[in-house]
Amino acid sequence: MRKIKLVPDRHFATKCEIAIIDVTEGEKRRGRITAEYAHSDISQLKDRGMDYEGTMNYFSEMIDDVVRYYILSDWECVEGYDETMDIIASHVKPYFE
Repeated sequence: MRKIKLVPDRHFATKCEIAIIDVTEGEKRRGRITAEYAHSDISQLKDRGMDYEGTMNYFSEMIDDVVRYYILSDWECVEGYDETMDIIASHVKPYFE
């Protein structure tokens, strides 16, 4: 199982760029995830019937899928997941209030 660190490099009002760092054997950058949460992105999820929890699950699953794509293995996040999800939540939550 690979040990992964997620590093939210840059976050903006409409998206967050997240670096995928493999720390299993030293540090090696594996890729980047862009989580997009602009009004149009959230509207599309709402149109599919997602509430706040469903939207946050969508982002969590998207991160998992992208990390699996880059490392081709099972993985566990050893750092940065909560910080990343907190950033996403802070931008997504206002759309559901």
